[in-house]
Amino acid sequence: MRFNLLRFLLPSREPAADSAGTASDPAQEQPNPVARELVLRATIDGIPVEEVELFDMNIRGARILVPFQFAPTELTDQSVALDIEHETGNWTVRVHAHMVQLNHWGDDRVMLEIEFTRVGELYAQLDNALGRYFNRRGSDRVAPADHERVGVRIAYGPHRVRGLASDLSSTGLCTRAPLVQAAVFHLGEQVKVYISLPGKQEEIEVAGVVKHGYRLGEDVHLGVEFDLSAPCAMTERRTEYLKYIEQRRKANVAEGRARRLGA
Repeated sequence: MRFNLLRFLLPSREPAADSAGTASDPAQEQPNPVARELVLRATIDGIPVEEVELFDMNIRGARILVPFQFAPTELTDQSVALDIEHETGNWTVRVHAHMVQLNHWGDDRVMLEIEFTRVGELYAQLDNALGRYFNRRGSDRVAPADHERVGVRIAYGPHRVRGLASDLSSTGLCTRAPLVQAAVFHLGEQVKVYISLPGKQEEIEVAGVVKHGYRLGEDVHLGVEFDLSAPCAMTERRTEYLKYIEQRRKANVAEGRARRLGA
């Protein structure tokens, strides 16, 4: 079912949260401390992996960093088992997963994006205290720096819209565009997105789906969730994109700390 986006473009309307991590929820701007509080042990196809670092996690899956030598040569049928332990040692959770993405993350490490396969078993191990580590949005949003511009072009059929990203995440983005242009889109519309990162001449292309839209003054904010199922420039340059996200996440943390200290 498709919905005309114009029905939702009322002044001051706030967007609903979505899996792309693009809703305007100020509480989500702060990074989740989960990666610093948890210790991981992993096996890939039954082989223990040393020095596993958690990058991010939610109820659907996780992103982990592992030494380069432990990375599989291909993702086909690669199973992963994780023992997730709290730093105090008070509890341990066993989860099973399979790999959905592998990205180079430097000279000696790779990032594995994994999807949990036995979510029912995972839920059965969680109480209210543990649930907060898993029941969170799919990915944290980051905002570009005030002095930076992340250009976004959205295209489908004959329509072309140019805007600026107001926030980005590993799974999607929200872009601000003129109302007169953006009103042509429908919720659920499959689109192509072209992202211009600061300091990069070549755009990153990725397929996506329009998940929400709301009007703010004379502009429209469009939330787009990425579709990484097909080969595209985003899958080829995903590490480049993710490193920008992580760079901005760290900067957002520092900026938030400075504000709290009154700097």
